[in-house]
Amino acid sequence: METTALLPLAETACRHLLSAQDRDPFSPTYGCFDRRYWAWKLVDFPEATFQRNVYPLAWYLKSQSGSQMEAVLVKSISAGLSFAEKIQHKNGSFDQAFPNEFSFGATAFLLHPMLEAFKTIAEFLPEQEQKKNQQSFYRAGEFLSAYNETHGHIANHLAGGALSLYSASDMFSEPKFAVRADLIVEKILSHQSSEGWFVEYEGADPGYQSLCVYYLAQVYRLRPSAQLKQSLESAVNFLSHFIHPDGTYGGEYGSRRTAVYYPGGLALLANEIPMAASMTRFMVDSILSRRTVTIQDVDMGNIAPLLSSYVLAISAHNKRNIDAPLLPCELDSVKTNFAEAGLFIRGNTRYYSVLGASNGGVLKVFDRSTRKVLWNDAGFVGQDLKGSWGTTQMTVLDNKAHVTEDSISLDAPFYAMGRQLPNPWRFVLLRLLNLTAMINVTLGNWVKAILANMLIVGKNRLPLSLKRTVKFGADIIEVNDSIRSKPSFRLKWLSYGQPFVSIHMASAKYFENEGNVNFSGVQVPVEKLNKSQVVEMQVKI
Repeated sequence: METTALLPLAETACRHLLSAQDRDPFSPTYGCFDRRYWAWKLVDFPEATFQRNVYPLAWYLKSQSGSQMEAVLVKSISAGLSFAEKIQHKNGSFDQAFPNEFSFGATAFLLHPMLEAFKTIAEFLPEQEQKKNQQSFYRAGEFLSAYNETHGHIANHLAGGALSLYSASDMFSEPKFAVRADLIVEKILSHQSSEGWFVEYEGADPGYQSLCVYYLAQVYRLRPSAQLKQSLESAVNFLSHFIHPDGTYGGEYGSRRTAVYYPGGLALLANEIPMAASMTRFMVDSILSRRTVTIQDVDMGNIAPLLSSYVLAISAHNKRNIDAPLLPCELDSVKTNFAEAGLFIRGNTRYYSVLGASNGGVLKVFDRSTRKVLWNDAGFVGQDLKGSWGTTQMTVLDNKAHVTEDSISLDAPFYAMGRQLPNPWRFVLLRLLNLTAMINVTLGNWVKAILANMLIVGKNRLPLSLKRTVKFGADIIEVNDSIRSKPSFRLKWLSYGQPFVSIHMASAKYFENEGNVNFSGVQVPVEKLNKSQVVEMQVKI
């Protein structure tokens, strides 16, 4: 399947961006892409990362030369760059989650798209405006060179920063930007598992890794090296296992639970890495048939990176690779253990399955012949008599699985499941911090680390545990569960066998293939568990 088939989707999304942007030249927010801020006025600051939408608009502009749309798009891109400069901090950084965030990630995501958009329209801009834009870009490069992201190791953020710095180094002939980018790439590769996965907070996340590859593939194009190519080959091999027969991708077994496939990096690598060509073939078809999350399904927070990835895929000009291998989900037999990641793949002519031992036994099973999901179990979830929530779906790489020839066993504790939501008092407190202590970058990063711990990586064990054994037969997968509790811990309800997400993750929970969410779950007899402290459950798939 040719990546140019994505062209109509990308062009439609680009036209939508023109409605998201404030294009009124007399408005104080002229050029802003955050419609929540400039139109609805429901938020108190504009999210800077939305400004990277100038990049897909610059791509769209190239096909509109001589048309009436050309002038519209030039003005839109120019206004978008100017508004980004307007909301940029003096130290070169931008905000994403709250005012005075001074975000490394937001700055990393913005600089490269703005540079690319600027190069497209520079000939249309007055000299003074060019200089202002270039000064803004240089300040962003200096920030990325001077600061680190401290609230977690997030590979896709780092990769975005490296791409931006290499691009800035090339534009400004500034060696220090390239030196800093070299160090970031070295950090990413040094944290890469021998299994091929990059660290996203606490483990492997196929969805975000496809975004990381989007950035690293472009880094490889700018600065090719044998080491980076080897790293990308390993990363692609890892990712290929998480394409499912029904066309979906990733999900709750990942450290960040994301199911969004970013096609650009894989398409760019397809001519050099055969497995990337296989992934591109399968997933472009999946996107077009709406069997996975597409640009039409995501909200504004992810339109920019996903649309930019579509644009790169369309521009990749893949050659037809007749030697491209079958994907793991297309093989008649597959048995792959990513033990460090806690991810195990088993498949034959009847089924394809992914077991996430590191996330408490998440299990997805797909029928090979019908290409439909048979079992979509994101783990256990329930409430105690006090109303507190608990789950097994928590990323813990120390949850080592015991693997035999035909079965995998794991022990998974239950953890408290945070369900915090904003409220006026929390919002006021956060804004007071934003306007006082968090003006200091170091203190702001400290507060951000606390928030990440509360919402994503924090863990509070409960006096409840699961032992799960999954037996993989030729025709049947048998799941045997033993749930044990302490006498003092009593449950109101407990269930499993349905999809859900246990952590704060804005890029999760998008609608995908309808069959993937059509599960009501299995109820555990909590009366028996409360009385005897042990319950045995079995499911045959």
